[in-house]
Amino acid sequence: MRSFYWDDWAMTAMMVFNCIQQGLLYFFLEFGAGLHLEEVLKTHPEWIPILLKGLLAEEFWYIWMQFAIKMCFLLFYFRLSTATNFRRALWAIIIFHVVTTIVIWLLYGLQCRPIAAFYEPEKYPGVKCLDTNVTYFVPYTLNMTTDLLILVLPLPVIWSLQMTVQRRLGVLAVLTTGGSAVLTSGLRAIILYEFATSPDFTWSLGEMVIISNVEMQVAIVAANMPALKAFYTCWRDNKLGPGQGVTKELSGAPQVSKGSQSDMELQSGLSGSRIGSRTKTPGLSVLGATESEEKLFQGQKYGFTKIPEEGV
Repeated sequence: MRSFYWDDWAMTAMMVFNCIQQGLLYFFLEFGAGLHLEEVLKTHPEWIPILLKGLLAEEFWYIWMQFAIKMCFLLFYFRLSTATNFRRALWAIIIFHVVTTIVIWLLYGLQCRPIAAFYEPEKYPGVKCLDTNVTYFVPYTLNMTTDLLILVLPLPVIWSLQMTVQRRLGVLAVLTTGGSAVLTSGLRAIILYEFATSPDFTWSLGEMVIISNVEMQVAIVAANMPALKAFYTCWRDNKLGPGQGVTKELSGAPQVSKGSQSDMELQSGLSGSRIGSRTKTPGLSVLGATESEEKLFQGQKYGFTKIPEEGV
């Protein structure tokens, strides 16, 4: 967890993406979302096409947000293990996620032909758009499927770690906080059904944009949980601030030369020689099928993995 990796860059970009999402939320609330349709039609009937245009934009942006958040999870999983089967499953889920995102965007882009019939239906009386059950629930189902795959993927890796049951459960708790996002997404299905069937468009739209925003914020927090766990550990051990962290950790460590420390730094698996071969993967603080994942969530005492010495 000491290095800045792809998942960190992706989550950094999420700060910008999330600001845009918040802007869209306030846009909807500003133009009558959450008010009853009867009230909007009496006071500001011109808001209806504006809300429909915003809804179309939000459909595309919501899917982008879902794509970006899920990629933060998936990129983090590259830190967990270098096992071939795990990496194959990880790449399969990434490909599935990319393909389903493109499919959903195509579905939204082709739901009405021309697309202007979506937000100005009175100008295109002969145009038939796709049923809302298709445009609402097909994307929801694909997103939920990806959520479940992301939730289940790391479980075998974590359960195989060589650690106590209590610590293993703790690591599982950190990594599976994505389950809270799945739960929120399940609650969104209820609101989505109401939105698809309710005649009070503006009222149900207000509920829809709020629950969608809550869903994304919960998912962002869940994607940051491993980093938050490491941050909490440093804060608890008083390792935050100037001159703390690695410097403080190394102050009480045995002094070793650059050469010996370099040999001791990643991957302790010995294969016949005293030092053994080392496999380097960007972003991994410690590599290995079991020890690496454990070290992700525990402050390393000296910043490297000590290699057990064989008899001389």
